[in-house]
Amino acid sequence: MKTILNQLYTPFLSQIGLTPEEGASGRGLFYKPNPGLGDGFIWVFPVDNLYAVTIYDIVFKEDVWFGYRHPAFLSVGTYTAPIARLMYESADSSGESLLGYVGQEEMHEQSVHKNVPLCSVSISLTPEFYDSYLAERYSPAFRKLPDILSRLNGNDIIPGAASALKLLRTSRPCGSTAKAYYESKVLETLALIMQWGEDQLRHEEKTRLRDWELNSLQEVSRYLKQHYAEPIPLQTLARLACMSRNKLTTAFKQAHGLTITEYIQELRLEKAKDLLLNSDWDVGEIAGTVGYKLHRSFSEAFKEATGITPSEFRRQTI
Repeated sequence: MKTILNQLYTPFLSQIGLTPEEGASGRGLFYKPNPGLGDGFIWVFPVDNLYAVTIYDIVFKEDVWFGYRHPAFLSVGTYTAPIARLMYESADSSGESLLGYVGQEEMHEQSVHKNVPLCSVSISLTPEFYDSYLAERYSPAFRKLPDILSRLNGNDIIPGAASALKLLRTSRPCGSTAKAYYESKVLETLALIMQWGEDQLRHEEKTRLRDWELNSLQEVSRYLKQHYAEPIPLQTLARLACMSRNKLTTAFKQAHGLTITEYIQELRLEKAKDLLLNSDWDVGEIAGTVGYKLHRSFSEAFKEATGITPSEFRRQTI
């Protein structure tokens, strides 16, 4: 039977010496290297020939190479710098990047260097899923996904999408609930990305920014990702972009669909969610780390964005 697992994953995983561990497939498949090859794991939850959720948390002790012919597929996920740069040379190197990928049916070869930690969580989709299943069940607009995902090169923030992906990394439902849970998160992520993409297309139809303006805005985005926890005067960003303050604020909203203040808040809240999930810091420490002087201000902003307090968020995801 043709499945996304045996078409997209098994060929290259077997080439680099990873085989699935024995265990309950209802919790997904863990692929672990032998101790001489590397440490960590690659985890895959495949659903027929429709989609798969994949988590990488692995480092190899020697250079590895693989090559195989894969089918057409789409992928979207959050990736740390080493994987992000394999996909896009221009990807941000200061943290996790939200990236889309459009793969054609073709021969693919890849080298992975030793001692480079590879961390990511992603969703892979077959044409049967987005071009048939989603388009027929929900909306023909899902056939635009290839175009929309091709725009995600690490320079944009989609409120909620990165959070949904991170929850996939920490949750492990099993048995009868697993498929329902993962499909709900896949649909949530794709719906948020579709909304972002359609907003982008509408903006582009109204007016187009020139290439130098887009390049300048990318510089501003990179700067914000590195300094979001600090006070950032608008004049500093305007000088960086070689624009007036009014021009910058207008162009930034046009390019990102968010104001600069909203963009900074999204960066702060996404980092806060990561710390709530992956550290034992108290809420006050996290608030200060992501740029809020007052614990109360952070909690209010977090609840306004998510509907729950930081402490409730942590309890729900532990």
